[in-house]
Amino acid sequence: MRATIQEELFGAEQYTRLCSICRGEFPRSSEFFPAGRCQDGLASFCRKCANVRAQARLSVKNTETRLSQLNLLQKSCETCGETKLLCEFYMTSNSHDGKTSSCKNCMDAKNSERQIRQQRFGDLAWAVYFIQDSRNNRVKIGSCDEPYLALETLQKGSSETLHLLANHEAGQKEIAENIESTLHYLFQTHHTGNGWFEMVPSLEQYISLIQHGDYEKAEILLHPMGNTQNNSSAKSAPKESAEGTIVIEGQSFPNITSAAKATGY
Repeated sequence: MRATIQEELFGAEQYTRLCSICRGEFPRSSEFFPAGRCQDGLASFCRKCANVRAQARLSVKNTETRLSQLNLLQKSCETCGETKLLCEFYMTSNSHDGKTSSCKNCMDAKNSERQIRQQRFGDLAWAVYFIQDSRNNRVKIGSCDEPYLALETLQKGSSETLHLLANHEAGQKEIAENIESTLHYLFQTHHTGNGWFEMVPSLEQYISLIQHGDYEKAEILLHPMGNTQNNSSAKSAPKESAEGTIVIEGQSFPNITSAAKATGY
């Protein structure tokens, strides 16, 4: 009724109508696009709202295009070494491409390994971990009951990729802390701060022994002075042969007195 009265008073080119989106009242001919679905042949919303809708659709289309391009990009997994699509990696804010350094399969395997380790050791899950920085090959020596969690925590604060080289399974917390403090003391001249050490050959050899499960040789490297003293005392200690003679450093003596005079022991 209102539109009919306006059309009779002002003509078809001048009377107004409401926009279906912003609910504003605008002149029919100038503020509405033609070829609409309404009976008067105009769009139901004004030109301003139409432009906003067009920009929103264009933005969505551009976003979908960028996402499709990202899904087509590839990167190499640092764990398995395979090249996979970016959609095969989890999202993260700690990398320049927004993706984790390891693929989803490797990340899931790590989580499963962590759960299995926790179920296996329980309260005796303390270990000494060795985490390496890929940029300068420095090694972090620490102890905790969740080495993989320690790796994730350090990775969040580092822009470089970190790797868990080995775990020295110690069992009890006190034993793990003693091993950690001993390693810190042995390599204190190569300490760069906050538990990070330079990868010197002796430390690399120790980590290699831990990786291969050779804890006996690793113990020798861990306590070189004590083992040296034990070996020297064992060599210098007098031994009694089957014939009743005393053997010291490969020499035989009839009794301890003569051996002491000859060797000074």
